[in-house]
Amino acid sequence: MSQPRPEFDFKSKEEFRDVCRHLSGRLHYLNRTAIGESKFVSELAGLVERAGKVFDDHYDDKEVFAAFGYGWEPGTLSRDERPLALFGLLYPEVGSDAS
Repeated sequence: MSQPRPEFDFKSKEEFRDVCRHLSGRLHYLNRTAIGESKFVSELAGLVERAGKVFDDHYDDKEVFAAFGYGWEPGTLSRDERPLALFGLLYPEVGSDAS
């Protein structure tokens, strides 16, 4: 039996993670049944799930928020560094010594 669809109200960081997990699972399912087992689609589905986890894990992380900045206040990361830093949060195992 499939999981019930999560609400899209985002009343908590956990709800956002649940939505991302649901979307990821749905995309994996469609990839298996209708899209053709695309590795590209599989990676996208994994990215969506990781995004929910990163949001959940770092929602209250003052260091992460300070690095990215607030509104008009710049953070310690430049505009060009922010996507790379986000990639590092999404894929901490890439570039690490842990193999």
